[in-house]
Amino acid sequence: MRMSNLDILSRDFWKDNRRFADLFNTVLYDGKQVILPEKLMEADSNLSGSIQTKKKEDVFVERRADLIRKFAGNSEYAIFLLENQSHIHYGMPLRVMMYDALGYREECAKKKRENKKNAVYANRDEFLSGMRKEERIHPVFTLVVYYGEKPWDGPRRLKDMMVDMPKWMEKSFSDYSMNLLEIRSSEHAFQNEDVSRLVYMIQHIYRKQIEEMKKECADVYVKKDVIKLAGVITENEEIIKYAEEHKEEEVLNMCEATKQWEEKIRNDVINMMGVRKEGEENLAPEEAIERLKAAEKNEGILEGKVKGKAEEKMEIAEKMKAEGFDNALIEKLTGILLH
Repeated sequence: MRMSNLDILSRDFWKDNRRFADLFNTVLYDGKQVILPEKLMEADSNLSGSIQTKKKEDVFVERRADLIRKFAGNSEYAIFLLENQSHIHYGMPLRVMMYDALGYREECAKKKRENKKNAVYANRDEFLSGMRKEERIHPVFTLVVYYGEKPWDGPRRLKDMMVDMPKWMEKSFSDYSMNLLEIRSSEHAFQNEDVSRLVYMIQHIYRKQIEEMKKECADVYVKKDVIKLAGVITENEEIIKYAEEHKEEEVLNMCEATKQWEEKIRNDVINMMGVRKEGEENLAPEEAIERLKAAEKNEGILEGKVKGKAEEKMEIAEKMKAEGFDNALIEKLTGILLH
């Protein structure tokens, strides 16, 4: 199956163990540094396997995780699985449960093969189950990272996928919750600078908070892969183009990366104002506003026309607000003071 740019870039981004560890430490363990990047080990991402039915028929289940790491704590290890999600999946809790179950099943199958080969069963019960009484398997923790602009309105646990159940039935229902990071609205304080900057850029691009980014990031430089991934996630062609134009540079200025995007937004707004003359390509926002004012003055003889122009500007401002532009940018581009 062909992978998209997002699949490739996001996987490459999280392959850095420092980023991977900070992601899981922050989301699952409230920022406590319990997973150490230097102790993370690569693991096979292929969870595919066959499940035997009662009729002795093998049903093959194919699944390849986006990224898997093993972490050895005090003595035993745990398995951490990252699943990248660009769209809402309304069956995600079941999907995660299956991923985790395949991981557990594979470890059990490995133990069974070893036990059968070495004939180490102590009794008939161990022989029939394929595992010895004292054997234990390792925990699997799956984290779903959702990059989309729309709020996640899908289920977050298996129970959310069920029909309504009476209270007596709920008590005996075996639920399964999933770990979900919704980047668009995350308030987590990531300690890794690359992760923190990526989340910051995604959120501000989605909210079109250009003025805020310019104030806060005038002298902020970030790694190129952060800029590129933020552009791909938000489908921002201007930011992607900027990253590709600076292939030889390792770090890029965050504000410079958004300039082409800011210019496109300004041009879109100016087009909405309807003041660009035929054949005119470039027009500063200030000039666009002055032309609107001049149009109002020329038509000032008729009060209705003046009112109509003011209403037109207000309508543009309202459209921009509905599109998610921040108030500072709307006021700057339209001359409308918002309260």
